[in-house]
Amino acid sequence: MKDHRRSGLARQAGRVIVCALAAALLLVTSAAFAAPQARILRVDPRAAQQNGNPVLTTVIEVSQTKRISDATAACGSLTGNGQLDCMSQALEQPFALYTPFPFPATNAIFTVTIDGAEFPAKYVDHATWGDSQQQPGVGTAWLVLIDADRRMGGSFNDARQVAQQLVASLGPNDIIDLMFFNDRQVVKDSKWLAGAQKTGAAFINANPETYASSGRNRSLLTIIKNAATDGFGSLGNVGENVKVPLHQAMVVLSSGFGGTDPSTTGPGALQLQQYLTGGRFPEDNTALPKSPVPVVSIYFPLKTLDEFRQNSFEFMQNLANPEIGGFFTVVQEGGGARAPAIVGTVRQRFSKMSIVHWKVACVAPSVTQTFKLFFNNMSTPLLGDNTFKDVPVGIDPTTWPLDVNTQYSAQIAQTHPVYPNGTFRIYGDFCWGGDKSRAEIYFLPSGQPLPTALVGADIDQAKRTQQQLIAMGMKGTAVEAADTYVEVQAPDKDKILWGTGDQAVVRLVVYDNRAHRTSGLTADTIVSLKGTSPPLNLMLILGAAFAVVVLALLALVIVKSGGSKKRGSAPVPMAPTYGAPAAPGGYGAPPAAPHPEFMYGAPGQAAGLGVAVPAPQAAPPSPYGGVGGTTATLQGQAGIFTLLAGQELRAGRDAAQCGIVLNEPRVSAVHATLKLDGGQLWVRDENSNNGTLVNGNRIAPGVWSPVPQGSIVRLGPVEFSARIG
Repeated sequence: MKDHRRSGLARQAGRVIVCALAAALLLVTSAAFAAPQARILRVDPRAAQQNGNPVLTTVIEVSQTKRISDATAACGSLTGNGQLDCMSQALEQPFALYTPFPFPATNAIFTVTIDGAEFPAKYVDHATWGDSQQQPGVGTAWLVLIDADRRMGGSFNDARQVAQQLVASLGPNDIIDLMFFNDRQVVKDSKWLAGAQKTGAAFINANPETYASSGRNRSLLTIIKNAATDGFGSLGNVGENVKVPLHQAMVVLSSGFGGTDPSTTGPGALQLQQYLTGGRFPEDNTALPKSPVPVVSIYFPLKTLDEFRQNSFEFMQNLANPEIGGFFTVVQEGGGARAPAIVGTVRQRFSKMSIVHWKVACVAPSVTQTFKLFFNNMSTPLLGDNTFKDVPVGIDPTTWPLDVNTQYSAQIAQTHPVYPNGTFRIYGDFCWGGDKSRAEIYFLPSGQPLPTALVGADIDQAKRTQQQLIAMGMKGTAVEAADTYVEVQAPDKDKILWGTGDQAVVRLVVYDNRAHRTSGLTADTIVSLKGTSPPLNLMLILGAAFAVVVLALLALVIVKSGGSKKRGSAPVPMAPTYGAPAAPGGYGAPPAAPHPEFMYGAPGQAAGLGVAVPAPQAAPPSPYGGVGGTTATLQGQAGIFTLLAGQELRAGRDAAQCGIVLNEPRVSAVHATLKLDGGQLWVRDENSNNGTLVNGNRIAPGVWSPVPQGSIVRLGPVEFSARIG
């Protein structure tokens, strides 16, 4: 009996020694593993949407990965439970599957690809994940799959312990989705819960029992893949109370049992692992952002046939992807007390990740983007990441703000203020390659509230606002452009100035008409520059002074001439006026009345030479009810549009050709043209499909038709009321 006890103790001591040797071997041979590599785990554009600057947030891990087989190599000589115990002790050692490295910011180059060319982003800052837990969005979406098949036996409670420990460790920005599955499908789903509320613990406690098995086989791979697709695919629609964090991970707590199912095998698990590492759910999604998923696979061995047991082991081991933060370990029945150590090991690795911000001036004009990360001038080679190729990252390129250097532009304007009809420069990192035709600048008129389109992100409303500013003459002219600035001539209108004196400013928006991007979508990012009144025109001043001198001399001559006559002096002979016959009566007769255009004085009053000038006649009233105004306004559900006198404005669906853009399928691309001429509003139908009506009467195409004051104008189904003046 003692011999048996001694032999048992000897075997146990032998296992401890072997595991200690395995851990030592990990430390000694760490330098022999693959080269360090940086991996992009998330590209998130929400920073730009929150603060109006073109800043991308990336989650990046820099580490040297170690294979599971290398970490557990020393356990290969053992068998059965001894081997499994040795493996779990080796894998749960600190840094058993990776060696972390700090992010080398000075050597990093992050690029975006546009039309085959790579444009580098500007590094802004970075911080470790562990130091940023309280920052908004810095958290993990945990999808936890718990095997509730009857064959789990006592290990079911161990799995629940690990899940409970994970819930207890959740940070303020973490969220969690807990799913119980049997041998056919997911049977209980908590859906996504805010981690800070710890409500996941109650959900686990409410499911204390396993489910009966309905067969000897199960397609575990299909169950897990469907659960991952459903869980991560629903992240874009989790509701207002659950904020989607920057990172995501999946935890599988299972026996790995698939019986003779052909897909639930080691090779099958590798395919599923690649699917999760790819981060697209489903694979062909072109809308939701790409988010690679680290898989934490925890194996709870079953008492079953050896071939099934080995198959289950390989399946669970191959699920883990330690190259991006995944983890694998073994928990035998009754080992649930190790849950804190397991969860701590997983979270320790996540804390080493880096959150890196980049200023990205250029993005591709498509929903999918291509980003690359690489490093130069490194003493030790560091591999980059080019896996984000033609993938969705959640960017609508038309809402990505232009990179305007508002601070420097405002600094220059302090010494060179903007004034009506003057030129000035706006500085930034533009992507138009010096093509000034792409740059459009719109001024916001003083006294008018900021357009709502610039407070939200309604692109259609922004387009309507743009057209209104054009119609009001509030568009500047780009006279020169480069990648770092655009030179602009301001419109010759005093209403571009907000305030007076030293408090005067101008407010404007820069628009790239090819990429359809604007300098800012929030009120606090509208470009605001120092303004001033226009300088006095020297030529006008000199001309006015010359006119005053001439008038003074002429008055002096007239006064002197009148004084001589009073004293009875002889009349001075005067030369005859050119173009007029000599007056009868000789030199003493009064001169003939000069032409009216040379008279001085107000119309209808005595002119400077005593001759009355008739007042000009008022323009005849418009026969169609116009009031002779200089503006016309169309107002309806589609918006408010203003025409200036002498201006022609097209209306239709084609934003490239039309000043009045109508997003209605029954409106033609160029539906009609309007103009304000002689105080009268006119409209011409451009052979539209659904016609143009004035007060219910369809007008002939190609012919200018009058629009009386207060008329109702219909462009297809879109209706406006017309007001002139």
